[in-house]
Amino acid sequence: MHIPDGFLTPAISALSLIISGPVIVYSLKKTRMGLDEKAVPLMALLTALFFAAQMMNYPVIGGTTAHFLGGASLALLLGPYAGCVSMTIIIVLQCLLFGDGGITALGANLLNMAVISVFIPTYIYSAVRKLGGGQTLGVVAGTFLGDVLAAVSAGVLLGLSTPVFQYGLEVAVPAMAINHSVIGAAEAIFTALLIQFLIKAKPEILTLSTPLNVSEVKIK
Repeated sequence: MHIPDGFLTPAISALSLIISGPVIVYSLKKTRMGLDEKAVPLMALLTALFFAAQMMNYPVIGGTTAHFLGGASLALLLGPYAGCVSMTIIIVLQCLLFGDGGITALGANLLNMAVISVFIPTYIYSAVRKLGGGQTLGVVAGTFLGDVLAAVSAGVLLGLSTPVFQYGLEVAVPAMAINHSVIGAAEAIFTALLIQFLIKAKPEILTLSTPLNVSEVKIK
């Protein structure tokens, strides 16, 4: 899902940054003001885990790559704001240190992976719990839909960048959605198992103020 340089028009790159930038800045502010000290080691662990997981990717015919995201795990275990900050760190470091994702496409990659793949699972999880669904159902639904919608967003940005990008919406969007539907299903199972493991290994996680511990998530 890391879009490289030269795949997006300047207008799409700028628009992506205009959308994602304020969300990330606000998330930094909220994290600095409200992150529980007990969550810091977990945040470091999850950031390292998904930094490594995202480095294992494969090319997609639509012009980008497919891989695990980790946005749902970060959002549900840390809260969406800290999750957004954690994913931003991952994306920026991958871009600057390994060239995984272009500098000119940084705003787009942050929009897809640090905003959509983090905040969407939070809202979906909250909606499932409000409707009476269990924790596992909320985690699975949030993870899957977060992955797919982030991938669809990447496909839309690429498809709207023709003729700079060689494929239109009719190719880019299905290619991203289909590949990440498969990955999203696998990641949904992985995320549910990871959360259950961490809760058993570190039950103090349930004392943190995160979406896992409240039936109604309010993002202000």
